Amino acid sequence: MASKTFFITTTRLENFSDGVFAIVLTLLAFQFKVPKFSSDVNLTQNIYELVKIAPYLLGFIFSFFFIAVFWVNHHHLYHAVKETNSTLLWYNIYFLFWITMLPFAIAMVGDHPLVPLAAVSLGFVLLMASIAAYLLLRYSYVKSKLVDETLSNDSIDSGLSKNITAIIITFLGILVAFKWVYVSYCIYFGVLIIFIIPLKMEKRIRSSRNRTEKENNLNNL
Repeated sequence: MASKTFFITTTRLENFSDGVFAIVLTLLAFQFKVPKFSSDVNLTQNIYELVKIAPYLLGFIFSFFFIAVFWVNHHHLYHAVKETNSTLLWYNIYFLFWITMLPFAIAMVGDHPLVPLAAVSLGFVLLMASIAAYLLLRYSYVKSKLVDETLSNDSIDSGLSKNITAIIITFLGILVAFKWVYVSYCIYFGVLIIFIIPLKMEKRIRSSRNRTEKENNLNNL
């Protein structure tokens, strides 16, 4: 009698991951501090109270979209993955661990936006989350071959290269944070932009680059 092959679906893994992402976003919202408005002072003083919570607001916006980027890529990955195994489960848990650390790092930046160590801590968490995402992708795409066979090599290479780029740029932001805190925040934001670029625009950029390379090769002949 032939043995039956059992496949472990990704349903529970995706549900658990979505729950973690939802909780992290909720924790970010809880970090908001209500400005201390008063009817006994003038408008300028109340505006000043509002400005004081600006780091928390900006931190929430930044981290919300960063977590959204991680979730979107996680979502796309598990549309391509046809089954899972215990190793992939642990890679996924390691990735989620660093996602859950983001509210803590954002809280430090909100309390101490000009302190280099706060900016470094945020960068470190983003760096480790990017590394965890890369390991998750690499295991799924390359090592275990858990993804659907119809997934193109271009899609695989694009996903991995973006993560490598994010790791390098984030590490640069950490180094810069020791001297220029605001520059490091801009670098972290730049990583966010890389992943928000629409796929059509990315393909257009790649097509234009390939066309330029072909023209250069023809000119060199």
